[in-house]
Amino acid sequence: MFKNWKTGSAVIGLLLAGGVSAVADVSIGILIPSSGKGASYGQQQLNAINMFMEKYSDIGGKAGKLKLVIYDTRGENTEAINLSRKLMDSDQVEAIIGPQFSAEAEVAFPLAVRGETTMITPMAAKAGIATANRPWAFRFALTTENVYRPLLDAWLKKQSTPIKKVVILMDGKDAVSSFDGKTVFPALLKDRGIEVLDTVSFQTGDIDYSAQVTRAKSLNPDGIVVSALYNEAAHTVSELRKQGMNQPIVAGVGVNDPRFIQIGGAATEGVMAASDFFAENPKPAVAAWVKDYEERFKQKPSNASGQMYDTLYLMRECIKKTEVTGADFKADRVKLRDCWANMKDLDAPLMGPTSIDKNGDGTRVPTVLVVKGPNFVVAQ
Repeated sequence: MFKNWKTGSAVIGLLLAGGVSAVADVSIGILIPSSGKGASYGQQQLNAINMFMEKYSDIGGKAGKLKLVIYDTRGENTEAINLSRKLMDSDQVEAIIGPQFSAEAEVAFPLAVRGETTMITPMAAKAGIATANRPWAFRFALTTENVYRPLLDAWLKKQSTPIKKVVILMDGKDAVSSFDGKTVFPALLKDRGIEVLDTVSFQTGDIDYSAQVTRAKSLNPDGIVVSALYNEAAHTVSELRKQGMNQPIVAGVGVNDPRFIQIGGAATEGVMAASDFFAENPKPAVAAWVKDYEERFKQKPSNASGQMYDTLYLMRECIKKTEVTGADFKADRVKLRDCWANMKDLDAPLMGPTSIDKNGDGTRVPTVLVVKGPNFVVAQ
């Protein structure tokens, strides 16, 4: 673990790997929510960062060490704006990894364009956010549209009774959950001949979900779609089962965290979702990484940790490939932008070959999952 953490409300720390170098270090900014909304994601990402830096802090070639400047956005748009500016202007980093939430990325990406700084979000999944900020903004994560197509197909195929009508329960405050609930899921369901009876909203941080579930129950749908982060999704699913709604449930990307099952307990059994990263992947490299993670941190790694690790890995590959030196941050920013823009099937250690399309979005094949007992497993 890295010991030289800074203190302060917004700063998590400055990670330095190694001592004095004869050549310049390469600075990469990191924006994560290690406190506040979605803090579980941020803590998982910090774990992944520590594992990565222990193994890959050396760059080689004309550069010195990899230096990470890490700030806590608390999942707040204002913090994402202020800290993005600080990383670009004061810290003069070569690139920024983050922010993590779609709402944060929507306000930070335009700053990256104006500051001509490469910015890659590992996990923000709302469609169009990178596209609107070419050529400096990128997304490692799959867009939710590309995740939900195979997910819905598998969910519908799995049911013994055909699903013709659904109710969508969504977090109207969280950007990606709201966009998915209002736009992505309805369009994909319509393509599959499924009627959306109603879209019922709650908000991040709500405690009581009984009214929303009562509304959904009155409509007697064949299935339920839940579009929310892990905490709110777990409480929603618990209330659905509490009120006797046993319909099949499919969930958005926000549930891809162990806390969803921990909070929702038995109510999450059978919920289907999809993910870039799956901790039970039998691929030897993935299995070894997961084992190491669990031994260190006494918990399973989530999608967020896997996405951060692989984004860091691909960033380091771009640094090496384009011979970024750390001596001229403006020139380095252009080199990294061009590397990400032209990425084709670059092999990430956990999620495999990754390309960046013309919209700045990552492309890969997701894994469709279902909750079984205390874990997500591959849906059969």
